[in-house]
Amino acid sequence: MTRPPVVYLGRSRLQRNRANLIQTLQMMEAFRQAGVDATLYLPPWPGSLDLESRLRDFGIESSLDIRSSWLLNRRWNARPFVRLYGRRLRKALGVYTRSVQISATLAAAGIPHQLEIHEAERELIGKGYLAGIVKHHRQGLIGWLVPISHAAADVLIRAGAVAERVLVSPSGTKLSAFDRIPAFDPDRLSAPRIVYLGRLSRDRGLDVFQEIAATEIADVTLVGEQEDTVQASGKLHVVPFVPHRDVPTWWERSDLVLLPYQRSLPHADSISPIKLFEAMAAGRPIIVSDLPAIREIVDHEKTALLVEPADTGGWIAAIRRLQNDPQLACRLAQAAKQKAREYSWEKRAERIAKACGWI
Repeated sequence: MTRPPVVYLGRSRLQRNRANLIQTLQMMEAFRQAGVDATLYLPPWPGSLDLESRLRDFGIESSLDIRSSWLLNRRWNARPFVRLYGRRLRKALGVYTRSVQISATLAAAGIPHQLEIHEAERELIGKGYLAGIVKHHRQGLIGWLVPISHAAADVLIRAGAVAERVLVSPSGTKLSAFDRIPAFDPDRLSAPRIVYLGRLSRDRGLDVFQEIAATEIADVTLVGEQEDTVQASGKLHVVPFVPHRDVPTWWERSDLVLLPYQRSLPHADSISPIKLFEAMAAGRPIIVSDLPAIREIVDHEKTALLVEPADTGGWIAAIRRLQNDPQLACRLAQAAKQKAREYSWEKRAERIAKACGWI
């Protein structure tokens, strides 16, 4: 008898370029590679958008079962969807979501599921979902809680979640996408190129990048959508958003990677940034904000240099340190690339699938 598929309920919009969509699509592909038959339901997307072309934009090479449903309109938190498809959801091998709002709807309907947690302070505590999630977890309606950081797991466990059913699972990367990137070249440190890929905003370190470019210590290229306006000037270059499939090419052009996340970033408390794992897989020396959730992934002076987020002078000093010590830069790059092997999407999907009993 054919096993029913896992149902993944998402709130990401296929037409938007957000990290949550990248992670959801990469996990769908990784679930398939792990032997899990899964169907992803998303809110409707424009009729002009071709699904297969869009998947190629994200570097997805597999054929995925993705379906749109107007019943998943964000205004309704999946209530119409759950009412209409409740029987299908109950018969599924498993139901998975990374939306606390959808989880609340599933729990209210008595449908068991697994919940991935991304933002602890802002969403669980700030929006008042924590008590309900823990209650449903203890009742068994939420089988596994899958926080992306130990910091988020600690919030859940302190609130009463069952520790034995909390699976910490950081974000990851597609290692094969970085196979052909040339090794880090320490000879370029005299005039390094710094590339940043992602949304451009002050809480992601825009001021730090601008100050570094102004000192002319490095050539800085910012690639992505602008939340806060930035103008190119001198050694500061600005490139519009590029499809995720092109990300490895841009990391290849970078000699150093800086990730100056600020403490004001709403999810700084439980951050697990995809771009950090990508930079590791690319084998580049990394300088990153000294945040508790970041320390879960990299070790200071072993796999990265950690800097106080708002200390612009500290970021510049870290760059100079690597310029003056190319052997350290090489050790960091090699160690980061080696550690990235622990964080493939495939391994992540397999761990989650085994915990949930899907394989």
